[in-house]
Amino acid sequence: RATWLLVNLAEERKGFEYFLENLPQMFAETKEIEAALGPALEAAYEVMKPVGGKLSVFASTLPSIGKGRLTNRDDPTKLGKPDEHKLLLAADGYYKDLAFRLSHVQISVDVYLFSRLYTDVATLNDLAKYTGGATHHYPNYYDLEDGFDLHRLLVHSLTRQQGWEAVIRVRVGQGYMVTDFFGNFRLRSTDLLTVPCIDSDKSFALQLGLTEKGVTTPTVSVQSALLYTTSFGERRIRVHTICVPVTTITTHIYRTIHAPSIGALVLKQAIAMVTKASFDKSREHVRKTLTALIRSYSYTESTYSHAQQLKLPESLAAIPLMCLGLLKHEALRDKNVTSDQRASVHALMYPMGVSQIEISLRPRLLPIHQLDGKTMPQELELTAADVDSTSALLLDNGSRFLIRVGSRVDSKWVNSIFATTESKALVLRELDESTTSVDLERVHQILDSIRTPFHKGLRVIREGGGEEIHFFSGLIQDRSVGEQSLAEYMQFILRR
Repeated sequence: RATWLLVNLAEERKGFEYFLENLPQMFAETKEIEAALGPALEAAYEVMKPVGGKLSVFASTLPSIGKGRLTNRDDPTKLGKPDEHKLLLAADGYYKDLAFRLSHVQISVDVYLFSRLYTDVATLNDLAKYTGGATHHYPNYYDLEDGFDLHRLLVHSLTRQQGWEAVIRVRVGQGYMVTDFFGNFRLRSTDLLTVPCIDSDKSFALQLGLTEKGVTTPTVSVQSALLYTTSFGERRIRVHTICVPVTTITTHIYRTIHAPSIGALVLKQAIAMVTKASFDKSREHVRKTLTALIRSYSYTESTYSHAQQLKLPESLAAIPLMCLGLLKHEALRDKNVTSDQRASVHALMYPMGVSQIEISLRPRLLPIHQLDGKTMPQELELTAADVDSTSALLLDNGSRFLIRVGSRVDSKWVNSIFATTESKALVLRELDESTTSVDLERVHQILDSIRTPFHKGLRVIREGGGEEIHFFSGLIQDRSVGEQSLAEYMQFILRR
């Protein structure tokens, strides 16, 4: 019986650890290069079918034999062309069908991909997308640099508080209806989502529309009910209900908008639109959404002048920058992004939470050369005007830390914070019992306070070095290749 392969970890821990320790040596001399991912998944399905749970899949090459066999369909000549979006469609329906079968028996799949070559992330992501899982891509995995981050992510994924066998139902008040859902799940009916494994890192978005009858009540209610099983076997239900007033005064709406939520919804809509239509239509959707919002506000507030100067309230001010950040992000920009890179970014961000999306679209820039150890340094504008030779700046884009060290930063401070490799590159020093530098402790304190399990490494860049382009590409308020600056973008939106 397949279930005989399952063991109780508490009872068989020594044997399990022995197996993991010896696994690298078991196939160290193999000459076999074929990868039978499909048959391996089918076997895992049979083993886990009676109990459900979480399945972690690790792959370092394209599946090449048996069920689920894939071929290299990457075509760089399509990048930036009208049919580029077809590279992000699944090659066939096998992995989606398998995901539906896994979801039916309450199995969630997390996918970890490591190949330096084409892996067809778009197809393999179906395993996570329809089972409430996640896909993580390490295209240039190097254990000395990425091993710690991978270890931290795995520990987080396996030990965080999780709910099992979950279903989510959303109801809305009279006059409204749910027109679309976004996130990683299987839609079992028009308002019921199946999520075999759920945790606080996942988010789900929904879009509301009006019914034919329209709004007939002074309030609108939205209720979500989450039914799940705890890790201790308790069946629980969590219900959230919100009731908000309906108003004819649009000013009230604009004053209470939550900009990060708007940005997150636009991102999820744009990612969904890429595979349904094209990149051009997805980018145009972002521009049209912002244009409609800005125009509506300007007409309402009567602040739209012939000089095309518009002062946005604090509740709206971040939305144009987030939309511009989305157009410059790997998710949508039309230059220098491979199909696997694009697919992995979409897979990561589609189920991502609001706060994480906000940092991804609107990175934070922090000065770290004069820390007091008590307060978080004030964020700087995302423009090169705030970058000079006397500062050391930390750029956090939600997935990687970049530190740019100016050429005129105090050398004693630099030597206390960074070590120099044989290739003259700078690397951040680690903290240990012998650490005496207060500045180093403060830098690590800042990093630890904003680091998430999903960050992949830290890169230190010297002023004038060839890698500075990676740092400046995150300064989204400035003009970049093929995209406008924030000021130019706002003028463009106002003229539409």
